[in-house]
Amino acid sequence: PQLPTPWEGVREASAYPAGPAQRGADGPGGWETSEDCLYLNVWTPELGGRRPVLVWIYGGGFELGTASPPTTDGAALSRLTGAVVVAPNYRVGALGWLHPAGPDANEWRESANLGLQDQTAALHWIHDNIAAFGGDPANITVAGHSAGAFSIGALLTHPAARGTFHKAILHSGSIGRLYPPDISASITEDLMTQVGAKTMTELQAAPLSRIIEAQHTVIDQDFGARNLPGGRAWGLVHDGTVITEDPAQTIAAGAATHIPLLIGANRDEFRTFQYLYASEHYHHPADEPALLAEMELAGVQHPRALLEAYRSHQPPDRSSAESSELSDLRSQFLSDAVYRRRATHLAELQTKAGGPAHTYLFSAEPLGPHYGAFHGCERFYAFDQLALLDIDTPEHRTARDTLIGAWRGFLADGDPGWPAYDPDDPKGTRTRQIGGGTPFVDEPPVDVSPWWNSAR
Repeated sequence: PQLPTPWEGVREASAYPAGPAQRGADGPGGWETSEDCLYLNVWTPELGGRRPVLVWIYGGGFELGTASPPTTDGAALSRLTGAVVVAPNYRVGALGWLHPAGPDANEWRESANLGLQDQTAALHWIHDNIAAFGGDPANITVAGHSAGAFSIGALLTHPAARGTFHKAILHSGSIGRLYPPDISASITEDLMTQVGAKTMTELQAAPLSRIIEAQHTVIDQDFGARNLPGGRAWGLVHDGTVITEDPAQTIAAGAATHIPLLIGANRDEFRTFQYLYASEHYHHPADEPALLAEMELAGVQHPRALLEAYRSHQPPDRSSAESSELSDLRSQFLSDAVYRRRATHLAELQTKAGGPAHTYLFSAEPLGPHYGAFHGCERFYAFDQLALLDIDTPEHRTARDTLIGAWRGFLADGDPGWPAYDPDDPKGTRTRQIGGGTPFVDEPPVDVSPWWNSAR
């Protein structure tokens, strides 16, 4: 990313910019895309004063997304929180997360993790300019969902982003999704083969459409496999030049103790992928041994015992057919492995290092119990879309107001309104549940935790 070319006078900036180049966005129900995408949007209640600033980093699996509506409704988020909301675009897919490979890779080593570099460049602009929009440059909170939250997990300890923000909200993403350079380089090499390029220079000259179409074919189609050891996908790479250290290790060493964290996950994260890709059979284990093998791959010390613990959690109205039951069990396991356990792991690392962290579990069910609290459902509440979904009921308004109230308090002074996470508290870890039957829960659940080991 480069600094913008200076201009004289007043620049017209009243139209939303295109999102980054990506697969399947242009067309009905989508949004405009372009390689010329490094812009950001600002929504402010007023130009005067010094309001808290919320920098929203969108999700989309590191493959999709835009900082503009319909994906990002910063106007609603600003209205609900009272904050100045800023949403920057960052590059996605191969253009944002490709790890340089091939004979000229060393010449391109500074072009790794370009999406993270885009986010960092935006944070510097925001820190330097947000006062002109009514924001307080001394009170900037970076917040994000899914890939945005995983990006924040890296930004917490990224030297180039140091000093650009003061607090962080991570929802459905934390740390632990960092790919080794050998796997990421092999993905790039496969992309080159698909595109017909032998070097990075030739790849840069290839038609954009060919790269966009090929980038989807060289990664795992199963979302669970992407996030387990050995998985292949676009995303953060431990490349050694841009990301030089593992964020988990750096946070454990105390690098982020000055940054208060608010870390959330949805109760049924993987229901999204279970039902979205049901027809392709990506999500369905071939049989029970295959699911047990996946659990072992994730570091589960007692996979059979964990499987039975998940079985005991199955509601009676769920289908008893073997294929459906295994799919449900895999959803529970992956919700924990990819999102919920990683969230509490980050809170534990931060707390033990001496830094503040609060946790919450979002359990509201906007589409009913069949879909549960699925991945991404919190955005219906954060972007005030209850009426749009015809679920503007007291129950859902309470969930929205509780979530937004926590964010608003955290934006103001780092306190969402409940005790900080404490893994050693004899009363439990005090994870706030939003939209569920009880105000607080043990997270991870005490009847499931013994069957995992310390691997993350």
